[in-house]
Amino acid sequence: MNRRNFTKISLAGALAIPARMASAADAEAPYKSLFAPHPRMLPTAPKDYMDQMQFAYDHGFRAWEDNRLSRQDRKIWDKVGEFCKDKKFTMGVSIITDGRGLDFSNPSKEEMAQIEADMKLGIELSKATGQIHMTYVPGGRNEMPRNEQIVRAADTVKRCCDLVEEHGIIFCQEPISHPMSNKDPLIKTFADGHLLCKTVNRKSCKLLADFFHEGELGYGDKLIENAEKVWDQVAYVQYGDSPGRKEPGTGKLDYTAVTKWLRKKGYQGVIGMEHKASGKGKEGLDALLASYRAIDA
Repeated sequence: MNRRNFTKISLAGALAIPARMASAADAEAPYKSLFAPHPRMLPTAPKDYMDQMQFAYDHGFRAWEDNRLSRQDRKIWDKVGEFCKDKKFTMGVSIITDGRGLDFSNPSKEEMAQIEADMKLGIELSKATGQIHMTYVPGGRNEMPRNEQIVRAADTVKRCCDLVEEHGIIFCQEPISHPMSNKDPLIKTFADGHLLCKTVNRKSCKLLADFFHEGELGYGDKLIENAEKVWDQVAYVQYGDSPGRKEPGTGKLDYTAVTKWLRKKGYQGVIGMEHKASGKGKEGLDALLASYRAIDA
């Protein structure tokens, strides 16, 4: 081979290798936002629980959430706590109680005992993992006007706060757009949740703003406007596009604008990826990762 041609080829190859390496590094660089996937969400991830957390970390995520972590073996709790500490990984929400379909505005002694048992289990989980945000659904609707029932539910929530507050737990109630236990949820919109937080008036009672649910209720063009009105009570955020409840970009909600707005508000907390992936295999994983790179404003 001509030496000049060999030199050109060698130089081109040498330049191409760092470019490929840089591209791979960019793909695995940490996201600026604390986007948090959950178990069995990321396509091609291994089945082992801790391997899934490592897989998320290797793909740039620096947070994790698991609604059902309290149902896992307690040995997993300790491993999750160790992983988060070692990797500087932030643990997001787990469900502390789903309300058990109860009426928070008028629980019986037996029902209140069930809720208190959920609180105590959540406290144990928090101690093991180091997480401070726990989520819950404050029961379903009855025949009362919604706002009146919300105000009456405040006493039950205050009792829960009495149990968790001293342990540093933030009790985040989540507005839900769909029925729970065959009942219309008491807290349905951001505004409903804000009313409950203001009525309870405790530092441990805050709002989880899931933009998917607000979008499902027909407020897709008012997500930022509605969130701005309740921002003084928001402690945690979740995403999911609507319709479909898949990654951003698969529906009609403008998560680029929402993410930019959150950054302007100074929000540095976890953003839970409360949805499924639209695709499977490597293509599904690549699409999900790309969607979050695109909105990581």
